[in-house]
Amino acid sequence: MVLFKKSHIIVVLYLTFVMPAAFAGHPFVTDDTNTQGTGNQQLEANTDWASQDGASVHEGNITYTVGASDKLDVYVNVPVTYTTPRGLNDTTLGAKWRFYEEGAMSFALRPELILPTGNQHFGNGNGRTSTTLTLIGSYDAAPWTFNANIGISSDRYDLQIDRDENQRAVWYASTAASYQLNEQWMVAADIGVARNSERAQSVNPAYFLTGLVYSPTKNVDLDAGIKFGLNEAEVAHQLGVGVTWRF
Repeated sequence: MVLFKKSHIIVVLYLTFVMPAAFAGHPFVTDDTNTQGTGNQQLEANTDWASQDGASVHEGNITYTVGASDKLDVYVNVPVTYTTPRGLNDTTLGAKWRFYEEGAMSFALRPELILPTGNQHFGNGNGRTSTTLTLIGSYDAAPWTFNANIGISSDRYDLQIDRDENQRAVWYASTAASYQLNEQWMVAADIGVARNSERAQSVNPAYFLTGLVYSPTKNVDLDAGIKFGLNEAEVAHQLGVGVTWRF
């Protein structure tokens, strides 16, 4: 059996499960209620480098989204770990339904089905299907936008050791504020906390993230961001870059 440093596996688990990346616009964690619109499509590709306790992990994601209606998106997210233990992580099938709009305020629900496509023996996945449900709220006060998320995941594990060491239910909450500088540039700050998935740990991982998005055209976004852990339970630093194409 190939052995890996426990610290590397822990960082992979934090990136993949502890703070659900919520498939918000990268590099942010907090999602908004925006949808693509009927028939419109979006392709996102991003990559992140994270470090904690001397271990570094490089991961990437590809997300394809299509607007099933003006208020409903469906998407698939495929994450990959490039550093040891390298390989495919658990794939997510999800939807976002904006069920309420009144003036500047809107709300959406985002259910997700997480498929066991990663190798649970190396820490790249759970080995069983899991689910998440997120409530999203947005307030559009242009040029400011405020978003908030609260949700819960139901995590199932194939390995007995994972079932013994990890919580079955993990809650998470976050909020973000963004400011549109002009037609091309947007800056944002994002902060959140989640229940620690490890039964033996009492400190809940919390983060602060800041980033910017540059839009050279109305259909292309380039983004970059950096996340800081607010306590020892969170990844110490995470740097990410990405590109989004709408068509």
